[in-house]
Amino acid sequence: MMLYSSTRGLDKNQNFEDVLLNGMAKDGGLYVPNKLPSLSKKKILSLKNLEYHELAFELTKPFVEPNIPLAEYKKICQKTYENFSKSERISIDCLNEKEFILNLFHGPTFAFKDYALQLLGNIYEYVLKKNKIKLTILGATSGDTGSAAIYGCSKSDSVKIFVLFPFKKISEIQRKQMTTFNKNNVFVLAVKGDFDDCQKLVKRFFAKNNNEKQFNLAAINSINWVRIMGQLVYYFWSYFKVQRNFDTVNFVVPTGNFGNVYAGFVAKLMGLPINKLIVASNKNDILTRFFNSGFMRKKQTSQSLSPSMDIQVSSNFERLLSHYSKESKLISELFINLDKTGSFRISPKLHGDLLKIFISGKVNDNDTLKTIRQIYKKFSVILDPHTAVGYAIGSKYLKKGEKNIYLATAHYGKFLETVNKAISNVTQHPNELKNILEKKENFEIINNDINQLEKFLKKKSQ
Repeated sequence: MMLYSSTRGLDKNQNFEDVLLNGMAKDGGLYVPNKLPSLSKKKILSLKNLEYHELAFELTKPFVEPNIPLAEYKKICQKTYENFSKSERISIDCLNEKEFILNLFHGPTFAFKDYALQLLGNIYEYVLKKNKIKLTILGATSGDTGSAAIYGCSKSDSVKIFVLFPFKKISEIQRKQMTTFNKNNVFVLAVKGDFDDCQKLVKRFFAKNNNEKQFNLAAINSINWVRIMGQLVYYFWSYFKVQRNFDTVNFVVPTGNFGNVYAGFVAKLMGLPINKLIVASNKNDILTRFFNSGFMRKKQTSQSLSPSMDIQVSSNFERLLSHYSKESKLISELFINLDKTGSFRISPKLHGDLLKIFISGKVNDNDTLKTIRQIYKKFSVILDPHTAVGYAIGSKYLKKGEKNIYLATAHYGKFLETVNKAISNVTQHPNELKNILEKKENFEIINNDINQLEKFLKKKSQ
């Protein structure tokens, strides 16, 4: 039986269902499994010819036992990817013998978040029906999480979902994918602030609710463990497409909240032969500065051409440090300090351990545009700005004899204005996104104020 405990040490030995429905641990930390599954080389290679939903089932079933019977969970995994693109649920482009683009935009909202949030939505639907309970889902988005959560988690009438986004700081398509979704259990809120403000509001509200128990509250952000387990699958899938003889590969991940690259780290811990995980940042380079120095310090978030990465506090980083330090008291102190003072420093030994696996770099907006232009000219492949950030950094670190897989985290059509700055108006929206532009929007604007958020949730939950 898989049990989970908080990174901060006080909330221990919870089962999968508790972790699913709590979202964030009661002590303010994040849940992690007490012990991860360990797969042998033979077992990993036996998975290479499975269909994607079969691979998802085999890799993630240990995380849900015994709360979901495996026969039911197999049906959930099969259902999860049925509304992805009919032609391809996932795909990979070979640029050359050493570089590959993993296309993670075949889901209903054209972003990598669909792979985990469609799974999360179907798991919620099963668990809520089984337990005959209702749920209030609350999350923040820097762009893609919100729409993926709405499309994935609003299916059940037992759910009300509230999504916060930073007002005027995401792309038009990203906003309209949320604000034109016409269902009476979905509520979209624009917060006067940046993504970190939205995320902090969500965390503060969870903490407040843990004490007062006003709502049966659950999370959609990657603080929810299901987000991590749903994302580790495509690391295995893509590895099977590009590597033989169990040789290692590098993964290059455009990084905001650290959930996507952390899922790759979990895949490595489970046995996948990953060499380096390359963390790609834009001008909001808190992670790059940290990996360079061992010193984490928040700065003011800046708007960029890759808005989903405009983040200063990467929540899942707490899970990473928890794995290496094994000291829950230290983790609690570090992240309480980050919240209160805006900074913390780790020991040289801990810093050195991280650098054995992680590499980080940053690029500015001009280099992002330059990369989109160069890749299109050289390979006739169009990258969205986040994937371009990843390529610009990862290609610099590629060494002789290595292979890079670059995660394409979204379809370029979600950032058409930016892409057309780079390659002179040769692209257009996919029809599904073009139709959204004509629809009427519905959202509320609130201040960065927990009392205002609470008032809105109470009003809509009546």
